[in-house]
Amino acid sequence: MAVERQRPRRDLYDRGIISRRELEEGERAVASAQGQADDTRHAIAAADHASVEAATLEALAALPPLAMGEHQQTAALSRYQGPAVWSLLADAGRLQEFLATRLRRALPISAFGQTPMHDRMGFDHRNALDVAVHPDSPEGKALLDYLRAEGIPFIAYRGAVPGSASGAHIHVGQPSPRITVRR
Repeated sequence: MAVERQRPRRDLYDRGIISRRELEEGERAVASAQGQADDTRHAIAAADHASVEAATLEALAALPPLAMGEHQQTAALSRYQGPAVWSLLADAGRLQEFLATRLRRALPISAFGQTPMHDRMGFDHRNALDVAVHPDSPEGKALLDYLRAEGIPFIAYRGAVPGSASGAHIHVGQPSPRITVRR
């Protein structure tokens, strides 16, 4: 809406009806409105992602723990308890390099370590990353094959949770435990 209102302002400026200052104020207002809209879209996507993660972690809590090297698949998720010790800082670069080489595109990371959304949800996500790919897509399958081959633990979230627009992603690293707040 702000962009549409700015076009006639440019015409008014070109005809000398409004000043350059008025035109620039309008341009700043448009840029501000677009920035706020972008921030809102990002916050909605982050909330959707966190909702999926929270719902899936509840489902995970009801499942028996996996033995080292064991893989389990349900309709909603796939999880693997790999024997490798995953380090976000030491291993993320190798993971990104593999996918860039294999898929010829950058790894679409939606969360690298702890994020404000994980803070709000009470999750310890400091040593994990989330990749915004569906586990059943070609990219997702390639990533899961790589993680299993390297022994890296993961949880692959397959689908949306009711009330969320999307939710499929791959969590690399151990599951994010809830942080206990002591008073």
